[in-house]
Amino acid sequence: MKTEFDNKTKEYAMGRPSYPTEVLKTLSELGINEHSTIADIGAGTGLLTGLLGELGCRVLAIEPNESMLEGGKKYCSNKENIEFINAPAEETTLEDNSVDIITIAQAFHWFDKPLCNKEFQRILKEDGFVMILFNEMQQDSPLEKEYTSVLYQYKVKTNAAISNFDPDKEKFKFFGQDYTKLHYDHWHTLTEEGFVAGALSLSFTPTKSDSSYEAFIAELHDLFSKYEQNETITFHYKTEVCICKFAQE
Repeated sequence: MKTEFDNKTKEYAMGRPSYPTEVLKTLSELGINEHSTIADIGAGTGLLTGLLGELGCRVLAIEPNESMLEGGKKYCSNKENIEFINAPAEETTLEDNSVDIITIAQAFHWFDKPLCNKEFQRILKEDGFVMILFNEMQQDSPLEKEYTSVLYQYKVKTNAAISNFDPDKEKFKFFGQDYTKLHYDHWHTLTEEGFVAGALSLSFTPTKSDSSYEAFIAELHDLFSKYEQNETITFHYKTEVCICKFAQE
Protein backbone atom coordinates (compact mmCIF):
# COMPACT_ATOMS: atom_id res chain seq x y z
CA MET A 1 0.00 0.00 0.00
CA LYS A 2 2.88 2.39 0.76
CA THR A 3 3.80 2.90 -2.91
CA GLU A 4 0.49 2.21 -4.69
CA PHE A 5 -0.50 5.89 -4.50
CA ASP A 6 2.86 7.51 -5.18
CA ASN A 7 2.33 10.62 -7.33
CA LYS A 8 -1.45 10.46 -6.84
CA THR A 9 -1.90 12.49 -3.64
CA LYS A 10 -3.16 15.68 -5.29
CA GLU A 11 -5.64 13.76 -7.46
CA TYR A 12 -6.83 11.67 -4.50
CA ALA A 13 -7.58 14.73 -2.38
CA MET A 14 -9.31 16.50 -5.25
CA GLY A 15 -11.36 13.68 -6.75
CA ARG A 16 -12.29 11.11 -4.11
CA PRO A 17 -15.58 11.22 -2.19
CA SER A 18 -15.72 11.85 1.54
CA TYR A 19 -18.03 9.90 3.85
CA PRO A 20 -21.61 10.50 5.04
CA THR A 21 -22.16 12.27 8.36
CA GLU A 22 -24.30 9.33 9.52
CA VAL A 23 -20.97 7.70 10.38
CA LEU A 24 -20.63 10.09 13.32
CA LYS A 25 -24.01 9.08 14.72
CA THR A 26 -23.07 5.42 14.41
CA LEU A 27 -19.81 6.04 16.29
CA SER A 28 -21.69 7.88 19.05
CA GLU A 29 -24.08 4.94 19.37
CA LEU A 30 -21.02 2.70 19.90
CA GLY A 31 -20.03 4.86 22.86
CA ILE A 32 -17.40 6.99 21.17
CA ASN A 33 -17.27 10.45 22.77
CA GLU A 34 -14.84 13.29 23.47
CA HIS A 35 -12.88 11.09 25.87
CA SER A 36 -12.31 8.31 23.32
CA THR A 37 -9.30 7.55 21.11
CA ILE A 38 -9.80 6.62 17.46
CA ALA A 39 -7.05 5.13 15.29
CA ASP A 40 -7.83 5.86 11.64
CA ILE A 41 -5.58 3.35 9.90
CA GLY A 42 -4.69 3.85 6.25
CA ALA A 43 -5.86 7.44 6.66
CA GLY A 44 -4.68 8.59 3.22
CA THR A 45 -5.41 12.25 2.59
CA GLY A 46 -7.74 12.48 5.58
CA LEU A 47 -11.16 12.23 3.93
CA LEU A 48 -12.52 10.20 6.84
CA THR A 49 -10.05 11.54 9.39
CA GLY A 50 -11.39 15.07 9.07
CA LEU A 51 -14.94 13.87 9.66
CA LEU A 52 -13.82 11.91 12.74
CA GLY A 53 -12.23 15.06 14.09
CA GLU A 54 -15.68 16.58 14.46
CA LEU A 55 -16.35 14.22 17.39
CA GLY A 56 -13.88 16.21 19.48
CA CYS A 57 -11.98 13.12 20.65
CA ARG A 58 -8.35 12.15 20.07
CA VAL A 59 -7.88 10.92 16.49
CA LEU A 60 -4.67 9.19 15.43
CA ALA A 61 -4.20 9.18 11.64
CA ILE A 62 -1.93 6.29 10.65
CA GLU A 63 -0.61 6.39 7.07
CA PRO A 64 2.53 4.80 5.52
CA ASN A 65 2.77 7.05 2.46
CA GLU A 66 4.47 10.32 3.42
CA SER A 67 2.95 12.33 0.59
CA MET A 68 -0.57 11.15 1.45
CA LEU A 69 0.06 11.91 5.12
CA GLU A 70 1.10 15.47 4.25
CA GLY A 71 -2.09 15.78 2.22
CA GLY A 72 -4.05 14.66 5.26
CA LYS A 73 -2.38 17.28 7.44
CA LYS A 74 -3.44 20.01 5.00
CA TYR A 75 -6.99 18.67 4.71
CA CYS A 76 -7.38 18.50 8.50
CA SER A 77 -5.37 21.62 9.37
CA ASN A 78 -8.30 23.22 11.22
CA LYS A 79 -8.63 20.31 13.68
CA GLU A 80 -6.25 20.33 16.65
CA ASN A 81 -7.42 16.96 18.02
CA ILE A 82 -5.89 14.96 15.15
CA GLU A 83 -2.36 13.54 15.33
CA PHE A 84 -0.56 12.20 12.24
CA ILE A 85 1.73 9.18 12.38
CA ASN A 86 3.80 7.91 9.45
CA ALA A 87 3.48 4.15 9.96
CA PRO A 88 1.98 1.08 8.27
CA ALA A 89 -1.18 -0.68 9.45
CA GLU A 90 0.92 -3.72 10.36
CA GLU A 91 3.11 -1.76 12.78
CA THR A 92 1.26 1.34 13.96
CA THR A 93 3.70 2.21 16.81
CA LEU A 94 0.71 2.81 19.11
CA GLU A 95 0.70 1.64 22.72
CA ASP A 96 -0.96 -1.59 23.88
CA ASN A 97 -4.67 -1.33 24.75
CA SER A 98 -4.75 2.37 23.86
CA VAL A 99 -7.52 2.65 21.25
CA ASP A 100 -11.31 2.52 21.66
CA ILE A 101 -12.03 1.96 17.98
CA ILE A 102 -10.09 1.45 14.76
CA THR A 103 -11.51 2.95 11.58
CA ILE A 104 -10.45 1.79 8.11
CA ALA A 105 -11.77 3.63 5.06
CA GLN A 106 -11.15 2.32 1.54
CA ALA A 107 -8.02 0.49 2.72
CA PHE A 108 -8.77 -2.95 4.24
CA HIS A 109 -7.95 -4.75 0.98
CA TRP A 110 -4.36 -3.43 1.07
CA PHE A 111 -3.43 -4.80 4.50
CA ASP A 112 -1.35 -7.85 5.40
CA LYS A 113 -4.16 -9.63 7.24
CA PRO A 114 -2.18 -11.95 9.59
CA LEU A 115 0.07 -9.11 10.74
CA CYS A 116 -2.80 -6.65 11.15
CA ASN A 117 -4.85 -9.18 13.07
CA LYS A 118 -2.18 -9.27 15.77
CA GLU A 119 -1.50 -5.54 15.66
CA PHE A 120 -5.13 -4.45 15.88
CA GLN A 121 -5.81 -6.73 18.83
CA ARG A 122 -2.68 -5.40 20.52
CA ILE A 123 -3.67 -1.73 20.31
CA LEU A 124 -7.42 -2.10 20.93
CA LYS A 125 -8.84 -1.77 24.41
CA GLU A 126 -10.90 -4.65 25.73
CA ASP A 127 -14.21 -4.84 23.82
CA GLY A 128 -12.89 -2.35 21.27
CA PHE A 129 -14.48 -2.07 17.83
CA VAL A 130 -13.17 -1.98 14.28
CA MET A 131 -15.22 -0.01 11.74
CA ILE A 132 -14.52 -0.70 8.07
CA LEU A 133 -15.93 1.73 5.50
CA PHE A 134 -16.10 1.45 1.74
CA ASN A 135 -17.60 3.83 -0.81
CA GLU A 136 -18.93 1.81 -3.73
CA MET A 137 -20.03 3.65 -6.84
CA GLN A 138 -23.45 2.55 -7.99
CA GLN A 139 -24.14 1.60 -11.61
CA ASP A 140 -27.62 3.08 -11.90
CA SER A 141 -26.91 5.73 -14.52
CA PRO A 142 -25.36 5.70 -18.01
CA LEU A 143 -22.59 8.01 -16.76
CA GLU A 144 -21.52 5.64 -14.00
CA LYS A 145 -21.59 2.64 -16.34
CA GLU A 146 -19.53 4.38 -19.04
CA TYR A 147 -17.10 5.82 -16.49
CA THR A 148 -16.44 2.38 -15.00
CA SER A 149 -15.96 0.93 -18.47
CA VAL A 150 -13.36 3.58 -19.33
CA LEU A 151 -11.46 2.94 -16.08
CA TYR A 152 -11.11 -0.75 -16.82
CA GLN A 153 -10.34 -0.15 -20.49
CA TYR A 154 -7.29 1.89 -19.49
CA LYS A 155 -6.11 -0.04 -16.43
CA VAL A 156 -2.34 -0.43 -16.40
CA LYS A 157 -2.09 -3.10 -13.69
CA THR A 158 -4.10 -5.49 -11.56
CA ASN A 159 -3.71 -5.13 -7.81
CA ALA A 160 -5.69 -5.53 -4.58
CA ALA A 161 -8.09 -2.76 -5.60
CA ILE A 162 -9.48 -4.80 -8.52
CA SER A 163 -8.57 -8.38 -7.61
CA ASN A 164 -10.96 -11.25 -6.90
CA PHE A 165 -11.03 -10.15 -3.27
CA ASP A 166 -14.20 -11.22 -1.40
CA PRO A 167 -14.52 -8.58 1.34
CA ASP A 168 -17.20 -10.43 3.32
CA LYS A 169 -15.21 -13.66 3.51
CA GLU A 170 -12.02 -11.76 4.32
CA LYS A 171 -13.65 -9.85 7.17
CA PHE A 172 -15.28 -12.98 8.63
CA LYS A 173 -11.93 -14.77 8.51
CA PHE A 174 -10.12 -11.75 9.97
CA PHE A 175 -12.42 -11.26 12.97
CA GLY A 176 -13.44 -14.88 13.52
CA GLN A 177 -17.13 -14.02 13.68
CA ASP A 178 -19.89 -12.19 11.87
CA TYR A 179 -20.36 -8.43 12.02
CA THR A 180 -22.98 -5.73 11.57
CA LYS A 181 -23.29 -4.14 8.14
CA LEU A 182 -24.94 -0.76 7.46
CA HIS A 183 -25.42 1.13 4.19
CA TYR A 184 -25.83 4.84 3.55
CA ASP A 185 -26.51 6.68 0.29
CA HIS A 186 -23.87 9.24 -0.54
CA TRP A 187 -23.55 11.62 -3.50
CA HIS A 188 -20.38 13.22 -4.82
CA THR A 189 -20.56 16.24 -7.11
CA LEU A 190 -17.48 17.11 -9.17
CA THR A 191 -16.24 19.77 -11.53
CA GLU A 192 -14.40 18.65 -14.65
CA GLU A 193 -11.06 18.98 -12.88
CA GLY A 194 -12.27 16.88 -9.95
CA PHE A 195 -13.82 14.31 -12.27
CA VAL A 196 -10.52 13.75 -14.07
CA ALA A 197 -8.60 13.78 -10.78
CA GLY A 198 -10.83 11.08 -9.32
CA ALA A 199 -10.06 8.76 -12.21
CA LEU A 200 -6.34 9.48 -12.00
CA SER A 201 -6.34 8.86 -8.24
CA LEU A 202 -7.10 5.16 -8.66
CA SER A 203 -4.17 2.84 -8.07
CA PHE A 204 -4.63 0.98 -11.36
CA THR A 205 -5.13 3.87 -13.82
CA PRO A 206 -2.41 5.51 -15.94
CA THR A 207 0.09 8.07 -14.72
CA LYS A 208 2.03 10.51 -16.91
CA SER A 209 4.72 7.88 -17.45
CA ASP A 210 2.27 5.50 -19.16
CA SER A 211 1.84 5.61 -22.94
CA SER A 212 -1.96 5.50 -22.61
CA TYR A 213 -2.12 8.56 -20.32
CA GLU A 214 -3.03 11.19 -22.92
CA ALA A 215 -5.73 9.02 -24.52
CA PHE A 216 -7.17 8.30 -21.07
CA ILE A 217 -7.34 12.01 -20.21
CA ALA A 218 -8.98 12.83 -23.56
CA GLU A 219 -11.64 10.16 -23.07
CA LEU A 220 -12.41 11.45 -19.57
CA HIS A 221 -12.89 14.99 -20.87
CA ASP A 222 -15.20 13.70 -23.60
CA LEU A 223 -17.22 11.73 -21.05
CA PHE A 224 -17.57 14.74 -18.78
CA SER A 225 -18.75 16.92 -21.70
CA LYS A 226 -21.34 14.31 -22.61
CA TYR A 227 -22.99 14.19 -19.18
CA GLU A 228 -22.22 17.47 -17.39
CA GLN A 229 -25.04 19.66 -16.13
CA ASN A 230 -24.18 23.19 -15.05
CA GLU A 231 -20.50 22.24 -15.42
CA THR A 232 -20.67 19.42 -12.85
CA ILE A 233 -21.51 15.73 -12.65
CA THR A 234 -22.75 13.74 -9.64
CA PHE A 235 -21.91 10.15 -8.75
CA HIS A 236 -24.11 8.02 -6.51
CA TYR A 237 -22.33 5.90 -3.90
CA LYS A 238 -23.44 3.38 -1.31
CA THR A 239 -21.22 3.68 1.73
CA GLU A 240 -20.88 0.31 3.45
CA VAL A 241 -20.09 0.53 7.15
CA CYS A 242 -19.08 -2.73 8.85
CA ILE A 243 -18.97 -2.75 12.66
CA CYS A 244 -16.70 -5.55 13.78
CA LYS A 245 -15.23 -7.12 16.89
CA PHE A 246 -12.64 -9.84 17.29
CA ALA A 247 -13.99 -13.19 18.48
CA GLN A 248 -12.88 -14.01 22.00
CA GLU A 249 -11.19 -17.37 22.44
